[in-house]
Amino acid sequence: MGALSMLVSMVDILWDQLGITVGEALATVVAASVLFWVFAALMSSFGQRRARVTAASLALMTVIGAVTARAMLGPRPTLVTGLLVLTVLLVWERVVGHRLPRPLASASQPRVVLRDGVIDEEALKKVRLRSTDLIVRLRHKGITRLQDVAFAIVEGEGSITVIRAGQPVGEEFLADVAGA
Repeated sequence: MGALSMLVSMVDILWDQLGITVGEALATVVAASVLFWVFAALMSSFGQRRARVTAASLALMTVIGAVTARAMLGPRPTLVTGLLVLTVLLVWERVVGHRLPRPLASASQPRVVLRDGVIDEEALKKVRLRSTDLIVRLRHKGITRLQDVAFAIVEGEGSITVIRAGQPVGEEFLADVAGA
């Protein structure tokens, strides 16, 4: 009997480390879902992100990730809790399809921010981009003079499309672009 009670005790200890109750599982699913959507809404409200990662933005994302993960895992993180959180996040990512629904997306429509060599400061404000950031992105694309650009368009996901001056453009390529 001593061996059996020792085995039962070991299974109990193992379950405490690996398992969770049905109530804890439900709380984990709710917490992971709520935090996913709140975080997604907050990130979409910040608008266009800059292309380069700074030490401060990396530190911020690391801290946000750690705090969010801790909140999702609850007071007693276990292997099953971790697997459940990962599953919930992957399911939501699959459902969302790599982009947020329109009400949460702050800059989903492409927008002209530079036309015929002239920067449109109002359009830059709408996509939450500074003119210095635009210049950096243009340099990365090999542009050395603003006059060489017919259109610079900030796409919905934040990338920049450059159409050089003198390059013919079909109407269909500008049909959904704000300010074109």
